[in-house]
Amino acid sequence: MNLTFHLSLWGILLLIVIGLFIYRRWLENHDDPYIHLHNDSHDSSIITSQNSAAKRLDTVDKLKNGLLIAVIVYALAILGIVGYLAWNTPGTS
Repeated sequence: MNLTFHLSLWGILLLIVIGLFIYRRWLENHDDPYIHLHNDSHDSSIITSQNSAAKRLDTVDKLKNGLLIAVIVYALAILGIVGYLAWNTPGTS
């Protein structure tokens, strides 16, 4: 088993999750926090942009949460494999 490969793949996945956290924060900070309830043309474009930003935030949240779960499960699998190999390696105490 090549432990270096698995650890580097886990690190890359972790960096992607961190990048998604930062990207979500950036999207959140560039969103309009006010609700526009008027019926003029200017507000309709703002409402449309708010809807698209909310959809983008939902997509990033789903991706971020799925990858975070995958990173945690992968880390636990690596730890389990390392523990199993250490348990079964002869000559160690």
